Amino acid sequence: MGLVLIGLYAFEVFTPGIAHYFATYSARFSQELVLGFFFLSETLLGLIPPDLFIVWAKQFVSPYVMVSVLAVLSYLAGLVAYYLGVKLIGFKTLREYIHVKFKKQFEMLRSWGGFIIVIAALLPLPFSTMCLGAGMLKYSFKTLALLGVFRIVRFFAYAAVLYQVV
Repeated sequence: MGLVLIGLYAFEVFTPGIAHYFATYSARFSQELVLGFFFLSETLLGLIPPDLFIVWAKQFVSPYVMVSVLAVLSYLAGLVAYYLGVKLIGFKTLREYIHVKFKKQFEMLRSWGGFIIVIAALLPLPFSTMCLGAGMLKYSFKTLALLGVFRIVRFFAYAAVLYQVV
């Protein structure tokens, strides 16, 4: 783990950095394709940090309009992940595996519910993963949809900070 962190640090220090490469390569694709890729990434466990897309949005004439689009897409991706969780838990073997494998996480979500949703929405935690788990637990969709709005707040707060730094 330490070697990976040292490697990432060296990459950021001795190269233009991940944000630069992301911006360079994303410029080759249409805006719609990048947004579609973002939505897919956010729905499927949030594997690519949304911060890279927030930095990408800075290139536009009205970057906060694009941040709004990204924020809404991320929020909607969480709702889709919830729905996927509801559907996936219907498969008996998958349900048994998941309830054993993620027992502690499910217990935490059951105990802390709304607080965990807000934390996942605001912090660099995989929001869609939490939404998927909430769907599997049949957590209240109405509560998730309401508290998930904090995800939009996160995008604007991160944009304000990142645009000062980058």
